[in-house]
Amino acid sequence: MQRSRYRLVSIGVSAFFAGAAFAGTPLPNPPFSNGGFVPPDSLTLKEEVSVGKLLTKYAASIAKCDQAAVIALQLAYEPANAQKVPAVQDKWNVCRANAGTKYGLGRDKLVLKGTPACLDAAGIDAIRAQIDLQFPLLGPIVYCDADAAAPDPVTGLNIPDKKQEAIGEVAAAKVVTKAGSVAGKCYTAAATAVFKLVDPLAKFNACIGKAQTASDAAMATLDQTQKLPSCLSLAMAQGLGHSAIALAGQFTDETYCASPSGAFVE
Repeated sequence: MQRSRYRLVSIGVSAFFAGAAFAGTPLPNPPFSNGGFVPPDSLTLKEEVSVGKLLTKYAASIAKCDQAAVIALQLAYEPANAQKVPAVQDKWNVCRANAGTKYGLGRDKLVLKGTPACLDAAGIDAIRAQIDLQFPLLGPIVYCDADAAAPDPVTGLNIPDKKQEAIGEVAAAKVVTKAGSVAGKCYTAAATAVFKLVDPLAKFNACIGKAQTASDAAMATLDQTQKLPSCLSLAMAQGLGHSAIALAGQFTDETYCASPSGAFVE
């Protein structure tokens, strides 16, 4: 009886992969509400995960450029140091350019090693472009105080006139960045579990819940210690963390895009 049951499970597993190999099995919703496909093999899974990590690292890099610029520009916009603004702007441009260069090198390295057809250089760049579009949307919310510059014409960032406000905004931005990064790992773990024929939902929900709890707690601490600027309420700050967590799942259809034939499946 035990052997028969084992054979039935084995047949079921084989049937799952056979179906995936010819039709392209969608990732389950939930948690993958934005779509994507179960990788057809372990190599493809590894390649797609590597692309996701590259893009997460890129997003974190440009976030750091903005964080450094807000602090430096707040000081530079003070009357005594107004002449230092162009130098800070130049430094931000260099930081962003370096992030782009490192991204490009990483992308080319991944493509050279081998990626699915849907994640060639153009495919990866398309996801990067969408990430770039998110920063001008979220930036004015976390960098909300514009008493010194509304916004700075080069960086596009609102700049506060007080150092404590800049420090608080950057602290909140770091919480948001971390929340998004942790959530990205939740999706990676879920995709890996699905590939291994394991229901990912319980662990995924726990992972996302932990990310949200940590983000909310960190923002609450900033609020309690009066580090958040007046324009960024606790509710808004915590909402930003939730938005970053949600954005982590926005690109699953483009990241986990490989069909068994190596092409995207509509």
